[in-house]
Amino acid sequence: MNKRPKTSSGERVHLSSSMDMSSASQLEQSKPLMEADVQFDSWAEKAMRNFIFEVGLGPRFVYLTSFKEMLQTVHNRDVEIPTYESMLREELKETQHRAMQLKQEWKKSGCSIIMDSWKSRCGTKSFISVLVHCSKGMYFLRSIDVSGILEDMDELASVFSRVVDDVGACNIVQVIRNDASPHMRMAWHYVQKEHDHSFFVPPCADFCINLLLEKIAAFDHVSEVLRKAKEITRFIYGNVLAYELVGRYIDDGEILSNSCLKSVAEFITLDRLVSVKENLVEMFSSPEWVSSDRSTRMFNPLDWISSGFSTTTSLFRHICGIVKTDGAFWCAAADVLKITKPFIDVLLKLESEDCPMGILYDTMASAKDIMHNLGDKYGDILHWVDEIWYGYLHSPLHAAGHMLNPRVFYKDPSCDDPELSGRIEACTTAIAKGHYDPGRLKAQIEVYKGRSGSFGSDSAIQQIVETPQVVWWSAHGTDTPELQSFATRVLRQTCFGAKRYNISRQVLEEAHETRGADLEELYRGLEYAHHNRRFASAAPLIGGLSGDQCGKPGRKLGSDWFLYPRHRQHIVIGSSNT
Repeated sequence: MNKRPKTSSGERVHLSSSMDMSSASQLEQSKPLMEADVQFDSWAEKAMRNFIFEVGLGPRFVYLTSFKEMLQTVHNRDVEIPTYESMLREELKETQHRAMQLKQEWKKSGCSIIMDSWKSRCGTKSFISVLVHCSKGMYFLRSIDVSGILEDMDELASVFSRVVDDVGACNIVQVIRNDASPHMRMAWHYVQKEHDHSFFVPPCADFCINLLLEKIAAFDHVSEVLRKAKEITRFIYGNVLAYELVGRYIDDGEILSNSCLKSVAEFITLDRLVSVKENLVEMFSSPEWVSSDRSTRMFNPLDWISSGFSTTTSLFRHICGIVKTDGAFWCAAADVLKITKPFIDVLLKLESEDCPMGILYDTMASAKDIMHNLGDKYGDILHWVDEIWYGYLHSPLHAAGHMLNPRVFYKDPSCDDPELSGRIEACTTAIAKGHYDPGRLKAQIEVYKGRSGSFGSDSAIQQIVETPQVVWWSAHGTDTPELQSFATRVLRQTCFGAKRYNISRQVLEEAHETRGADLEELYRGLEYAHHNRRFASAAPLIGGLSGDQCGKPGRKLGSDWFLYPRHRQHIVIGSSNT
């Protein structure tokens, strides 16, 4: 298990390493600053640099004549912009300063490595983005091209061991993955064994619940509901007049979800569609709609031919029939949402909570209870709920977070059942290694369970509901210092992955394109600077960015949910009198 990735013939692993100050120095020597008659002032240069690296623009954009002309127009004079290399060098210095602050927090409160597995746009290459999350923010470490070693557990384990070494095993509380493949699981098992199982490797909560929703969507009665919902949204976003009227008849003018997770986006969209049913009935009955010949005009009419509609009039009648008179569809849609909404609510609650680790166990249990209360007709779906829960999310770390959340622990006697207690003990044993005396920690947990000492004070009890969990422990855990530190270490961890940050992977792919050594170093620097700048300001949003922010609605849903207007030319298929 001391092997390193192959770098000669055969399978090859490309590592886009996190940039260090030596890399920045190499860039500094690569090109001198341009001499200019009029130099940018420091504020203007910083603003331009912020824009370039937040967007992730490569050097080919910055050296475009039109880019320079734009800046000259703004300044109303001829200016010589700094070189791309000099701006990247300054950006890397700032990035390294932030990295040093984050690494101090890793040592103090622990951190979570996030292994974000993904495929290239063409689907032929496999990558992993390695991120490190702590209470102070997210940090981009590197991306790895694992295309050639996906089924080689030794090579995968070697790559993962390097990641653990770079972050520091003693700082790691967990490694979150969004890949359930057996090779990934086994490779991480090897790495855990190397480090005496001192950290956990749970799957990402977002990945698990999205997988559950994907399984639910495959059931016949659910897929039929989704099929009709897609027909409605495709028509609304593809019809000239409906596209204009939806903004008037629906409050925020948006039905499609921009969630970063496809199955989550589908069911959020279905929920929105059901919630605006009456608005749609009103819209399709309005004078603007009924009296206008534009109701039969589509943005991309040829896209509908393959759907079996020879004219837009027959299509319109079909959609209006679903919206206005298909009561069975709307009832079935409402029933589907009874199943899916509790699990989407889990993801939303994790986002709104300062310490998501402390509520995952409880919110999933509540969602399962809602499912059980719906009756036996959902037995097949309940099977998948249990499969995901017990097979993926039932982690000792999540159990410990549950116990350490006083809001949950002190109101629910089941928190102390033998099965849960066993998982909590497994967590305390693992995390205590190198940090706490296990015996003292166990004794202090008993003090907490019994509400002894400061845990039983009036202020501790009064502040349970309103005070954030970590703040509560800081105020009331002083009599049990090891447990206080342990609780902070666990509760500060996240349980979701990178997709909530809605970061584009285009720059990541560009960093792995074959280039000369100088350009390769430059693009790796861009990758590192761009993602750390984005993570410094981006907030995790399960609902995704708004349509305005990301440029178009429903970007994860695809063309089966909407036909994004390619042009505004109004064309009618066939006769409007058909």
